[in-house]
Amino acid sequence: MILNLLGLIIGFVLLIKGADWLVDGAVSIALGLGISKIVVGLSVVAFGTSLPELVASLVSVVKGHSSVSISNVVGSNIANIAIALALAALISNIKIEKNTSMVEIPFMIISTVVFTVLFLREKILMWNYGVVFVSLLIIYLYYLIKSDKEMVEKEFESEAKVYKTNIAFLLVGVGVLGIWLGGELTIDNVVKIAKYFHLSETFVGLTIVAIGTSLPEIVVSLISTLKKEQDILVGNIVGSNIFNILFILGISSLVGTLGIDVKSFTLDLIIMNLLSILLFLFAIFRKKIGKLEGIVFLTIYIIYIYQIILRK
Repeated sequence: MILNLLGLIIGFVLLIKGADWLVDGAVSIALGLGISKIVVGLSVVAFGTSLPELVASLVSVVKGHSSVSISNVVGSNIANIAIALALAALISNIKIEKNTSMVEIPFMIISTVVFTVLFLREKILMWNYGVVFVSLLIIYLYYLIKSDKEMVEKEFESEAKVYKTNIAFLLVGVGVLGIWLGGELTIDNVVKIAKYFHLSETFVGLTIVAIGTSLPEIVVSLISTLKKEQDILVGNIVGSNIFNILFILGISSLVGTLGIDVKSFTLDLIIMNLLSILLFLFAIFRKKIGKLEGIVFLTIYIIYIYQIILRK
C-alpha cells in the first residue's frame, strides 16, 4: 500500500510537471510559427491547467474506470471554488471583474446545469452528450477570442516562457511522456487504493484524484494572492471549471460512455451547482470574495467531505 501511495504521488507530479513542460514547449513552437498571441494565450490560460484532469480522465476511460473521469471533474470543480478560491480569499479580498460576474460565471452555471440535467437523465454520458459539451466549448472559445483579448494577452505575457526551437521540441516530448506516465500511474494506483480500502472509485475520484489534479489551480491561486496579483484569479478558476466540464467530459464521452459506481451521485451534483450559484450571488451582491465568503465555501466543503466519507 505504501508503494501505491508513492506511485500515486509520483503520478500527480508527472501529470502536473508534464503539463507545464508540454505547454511551455508548445507555446514556444507556436510563437516561432507566427501564431497570434491571442490563440497561444488561450492555450496557456485555459488548456494548461486542465491537462492533468484531461489525461487522468482519458486514461480512466480507456482502462474501463470511467467513474473516476466524472468524479474527477465534479470533485475538481468543487475543489477549485471551495479550496483554491476559498484559501486565497482568507489571505486577501479578491476582486471580481465585471466580465467574470456578468458573463463567465453565468456560463459556468449554464455548463454545470446542462451537465447535471444530461447526466441525471440516464446516469451516464454518451457520445451525443459529448457533442453538446464540445459545441458549448466552441461558443465559449469564440466569446474569449472576441471579448477577452486583453485579459488573455495579459495572462499570456505573465505566464509564457519562450525557449529555443530544439529545447521547445524536447519539452513537448518530455511533457507528453510525463503526462502519459503520470496518468497511467495515477489511475492504476487509485484503483488499487480504492480496492484496498474497499472504497468506490467515485469516492477516490471526488477526493484524492480531484484535489491532486486541482493542485495547479490551488497553487496558482495562493501564489498570485500572496503576490497581490489576483486581478483575474476568479476568472481563471471559473474558466478552468468551464473547461473541466465542456472540454474534459466532452472529449472523454466521445472516447467512451461514462458512468459512476455509486448508487447516488445527487449530493455531489448539488454541491457543485450550489457553489457555482453562491459564487454568482457573491459576485453580484458583494463584488468580491473575502474572508466571509472563503469561510462559507470551506465550511460547505468540510460538510460535503464528511457526508461522502459516510457514504463511501
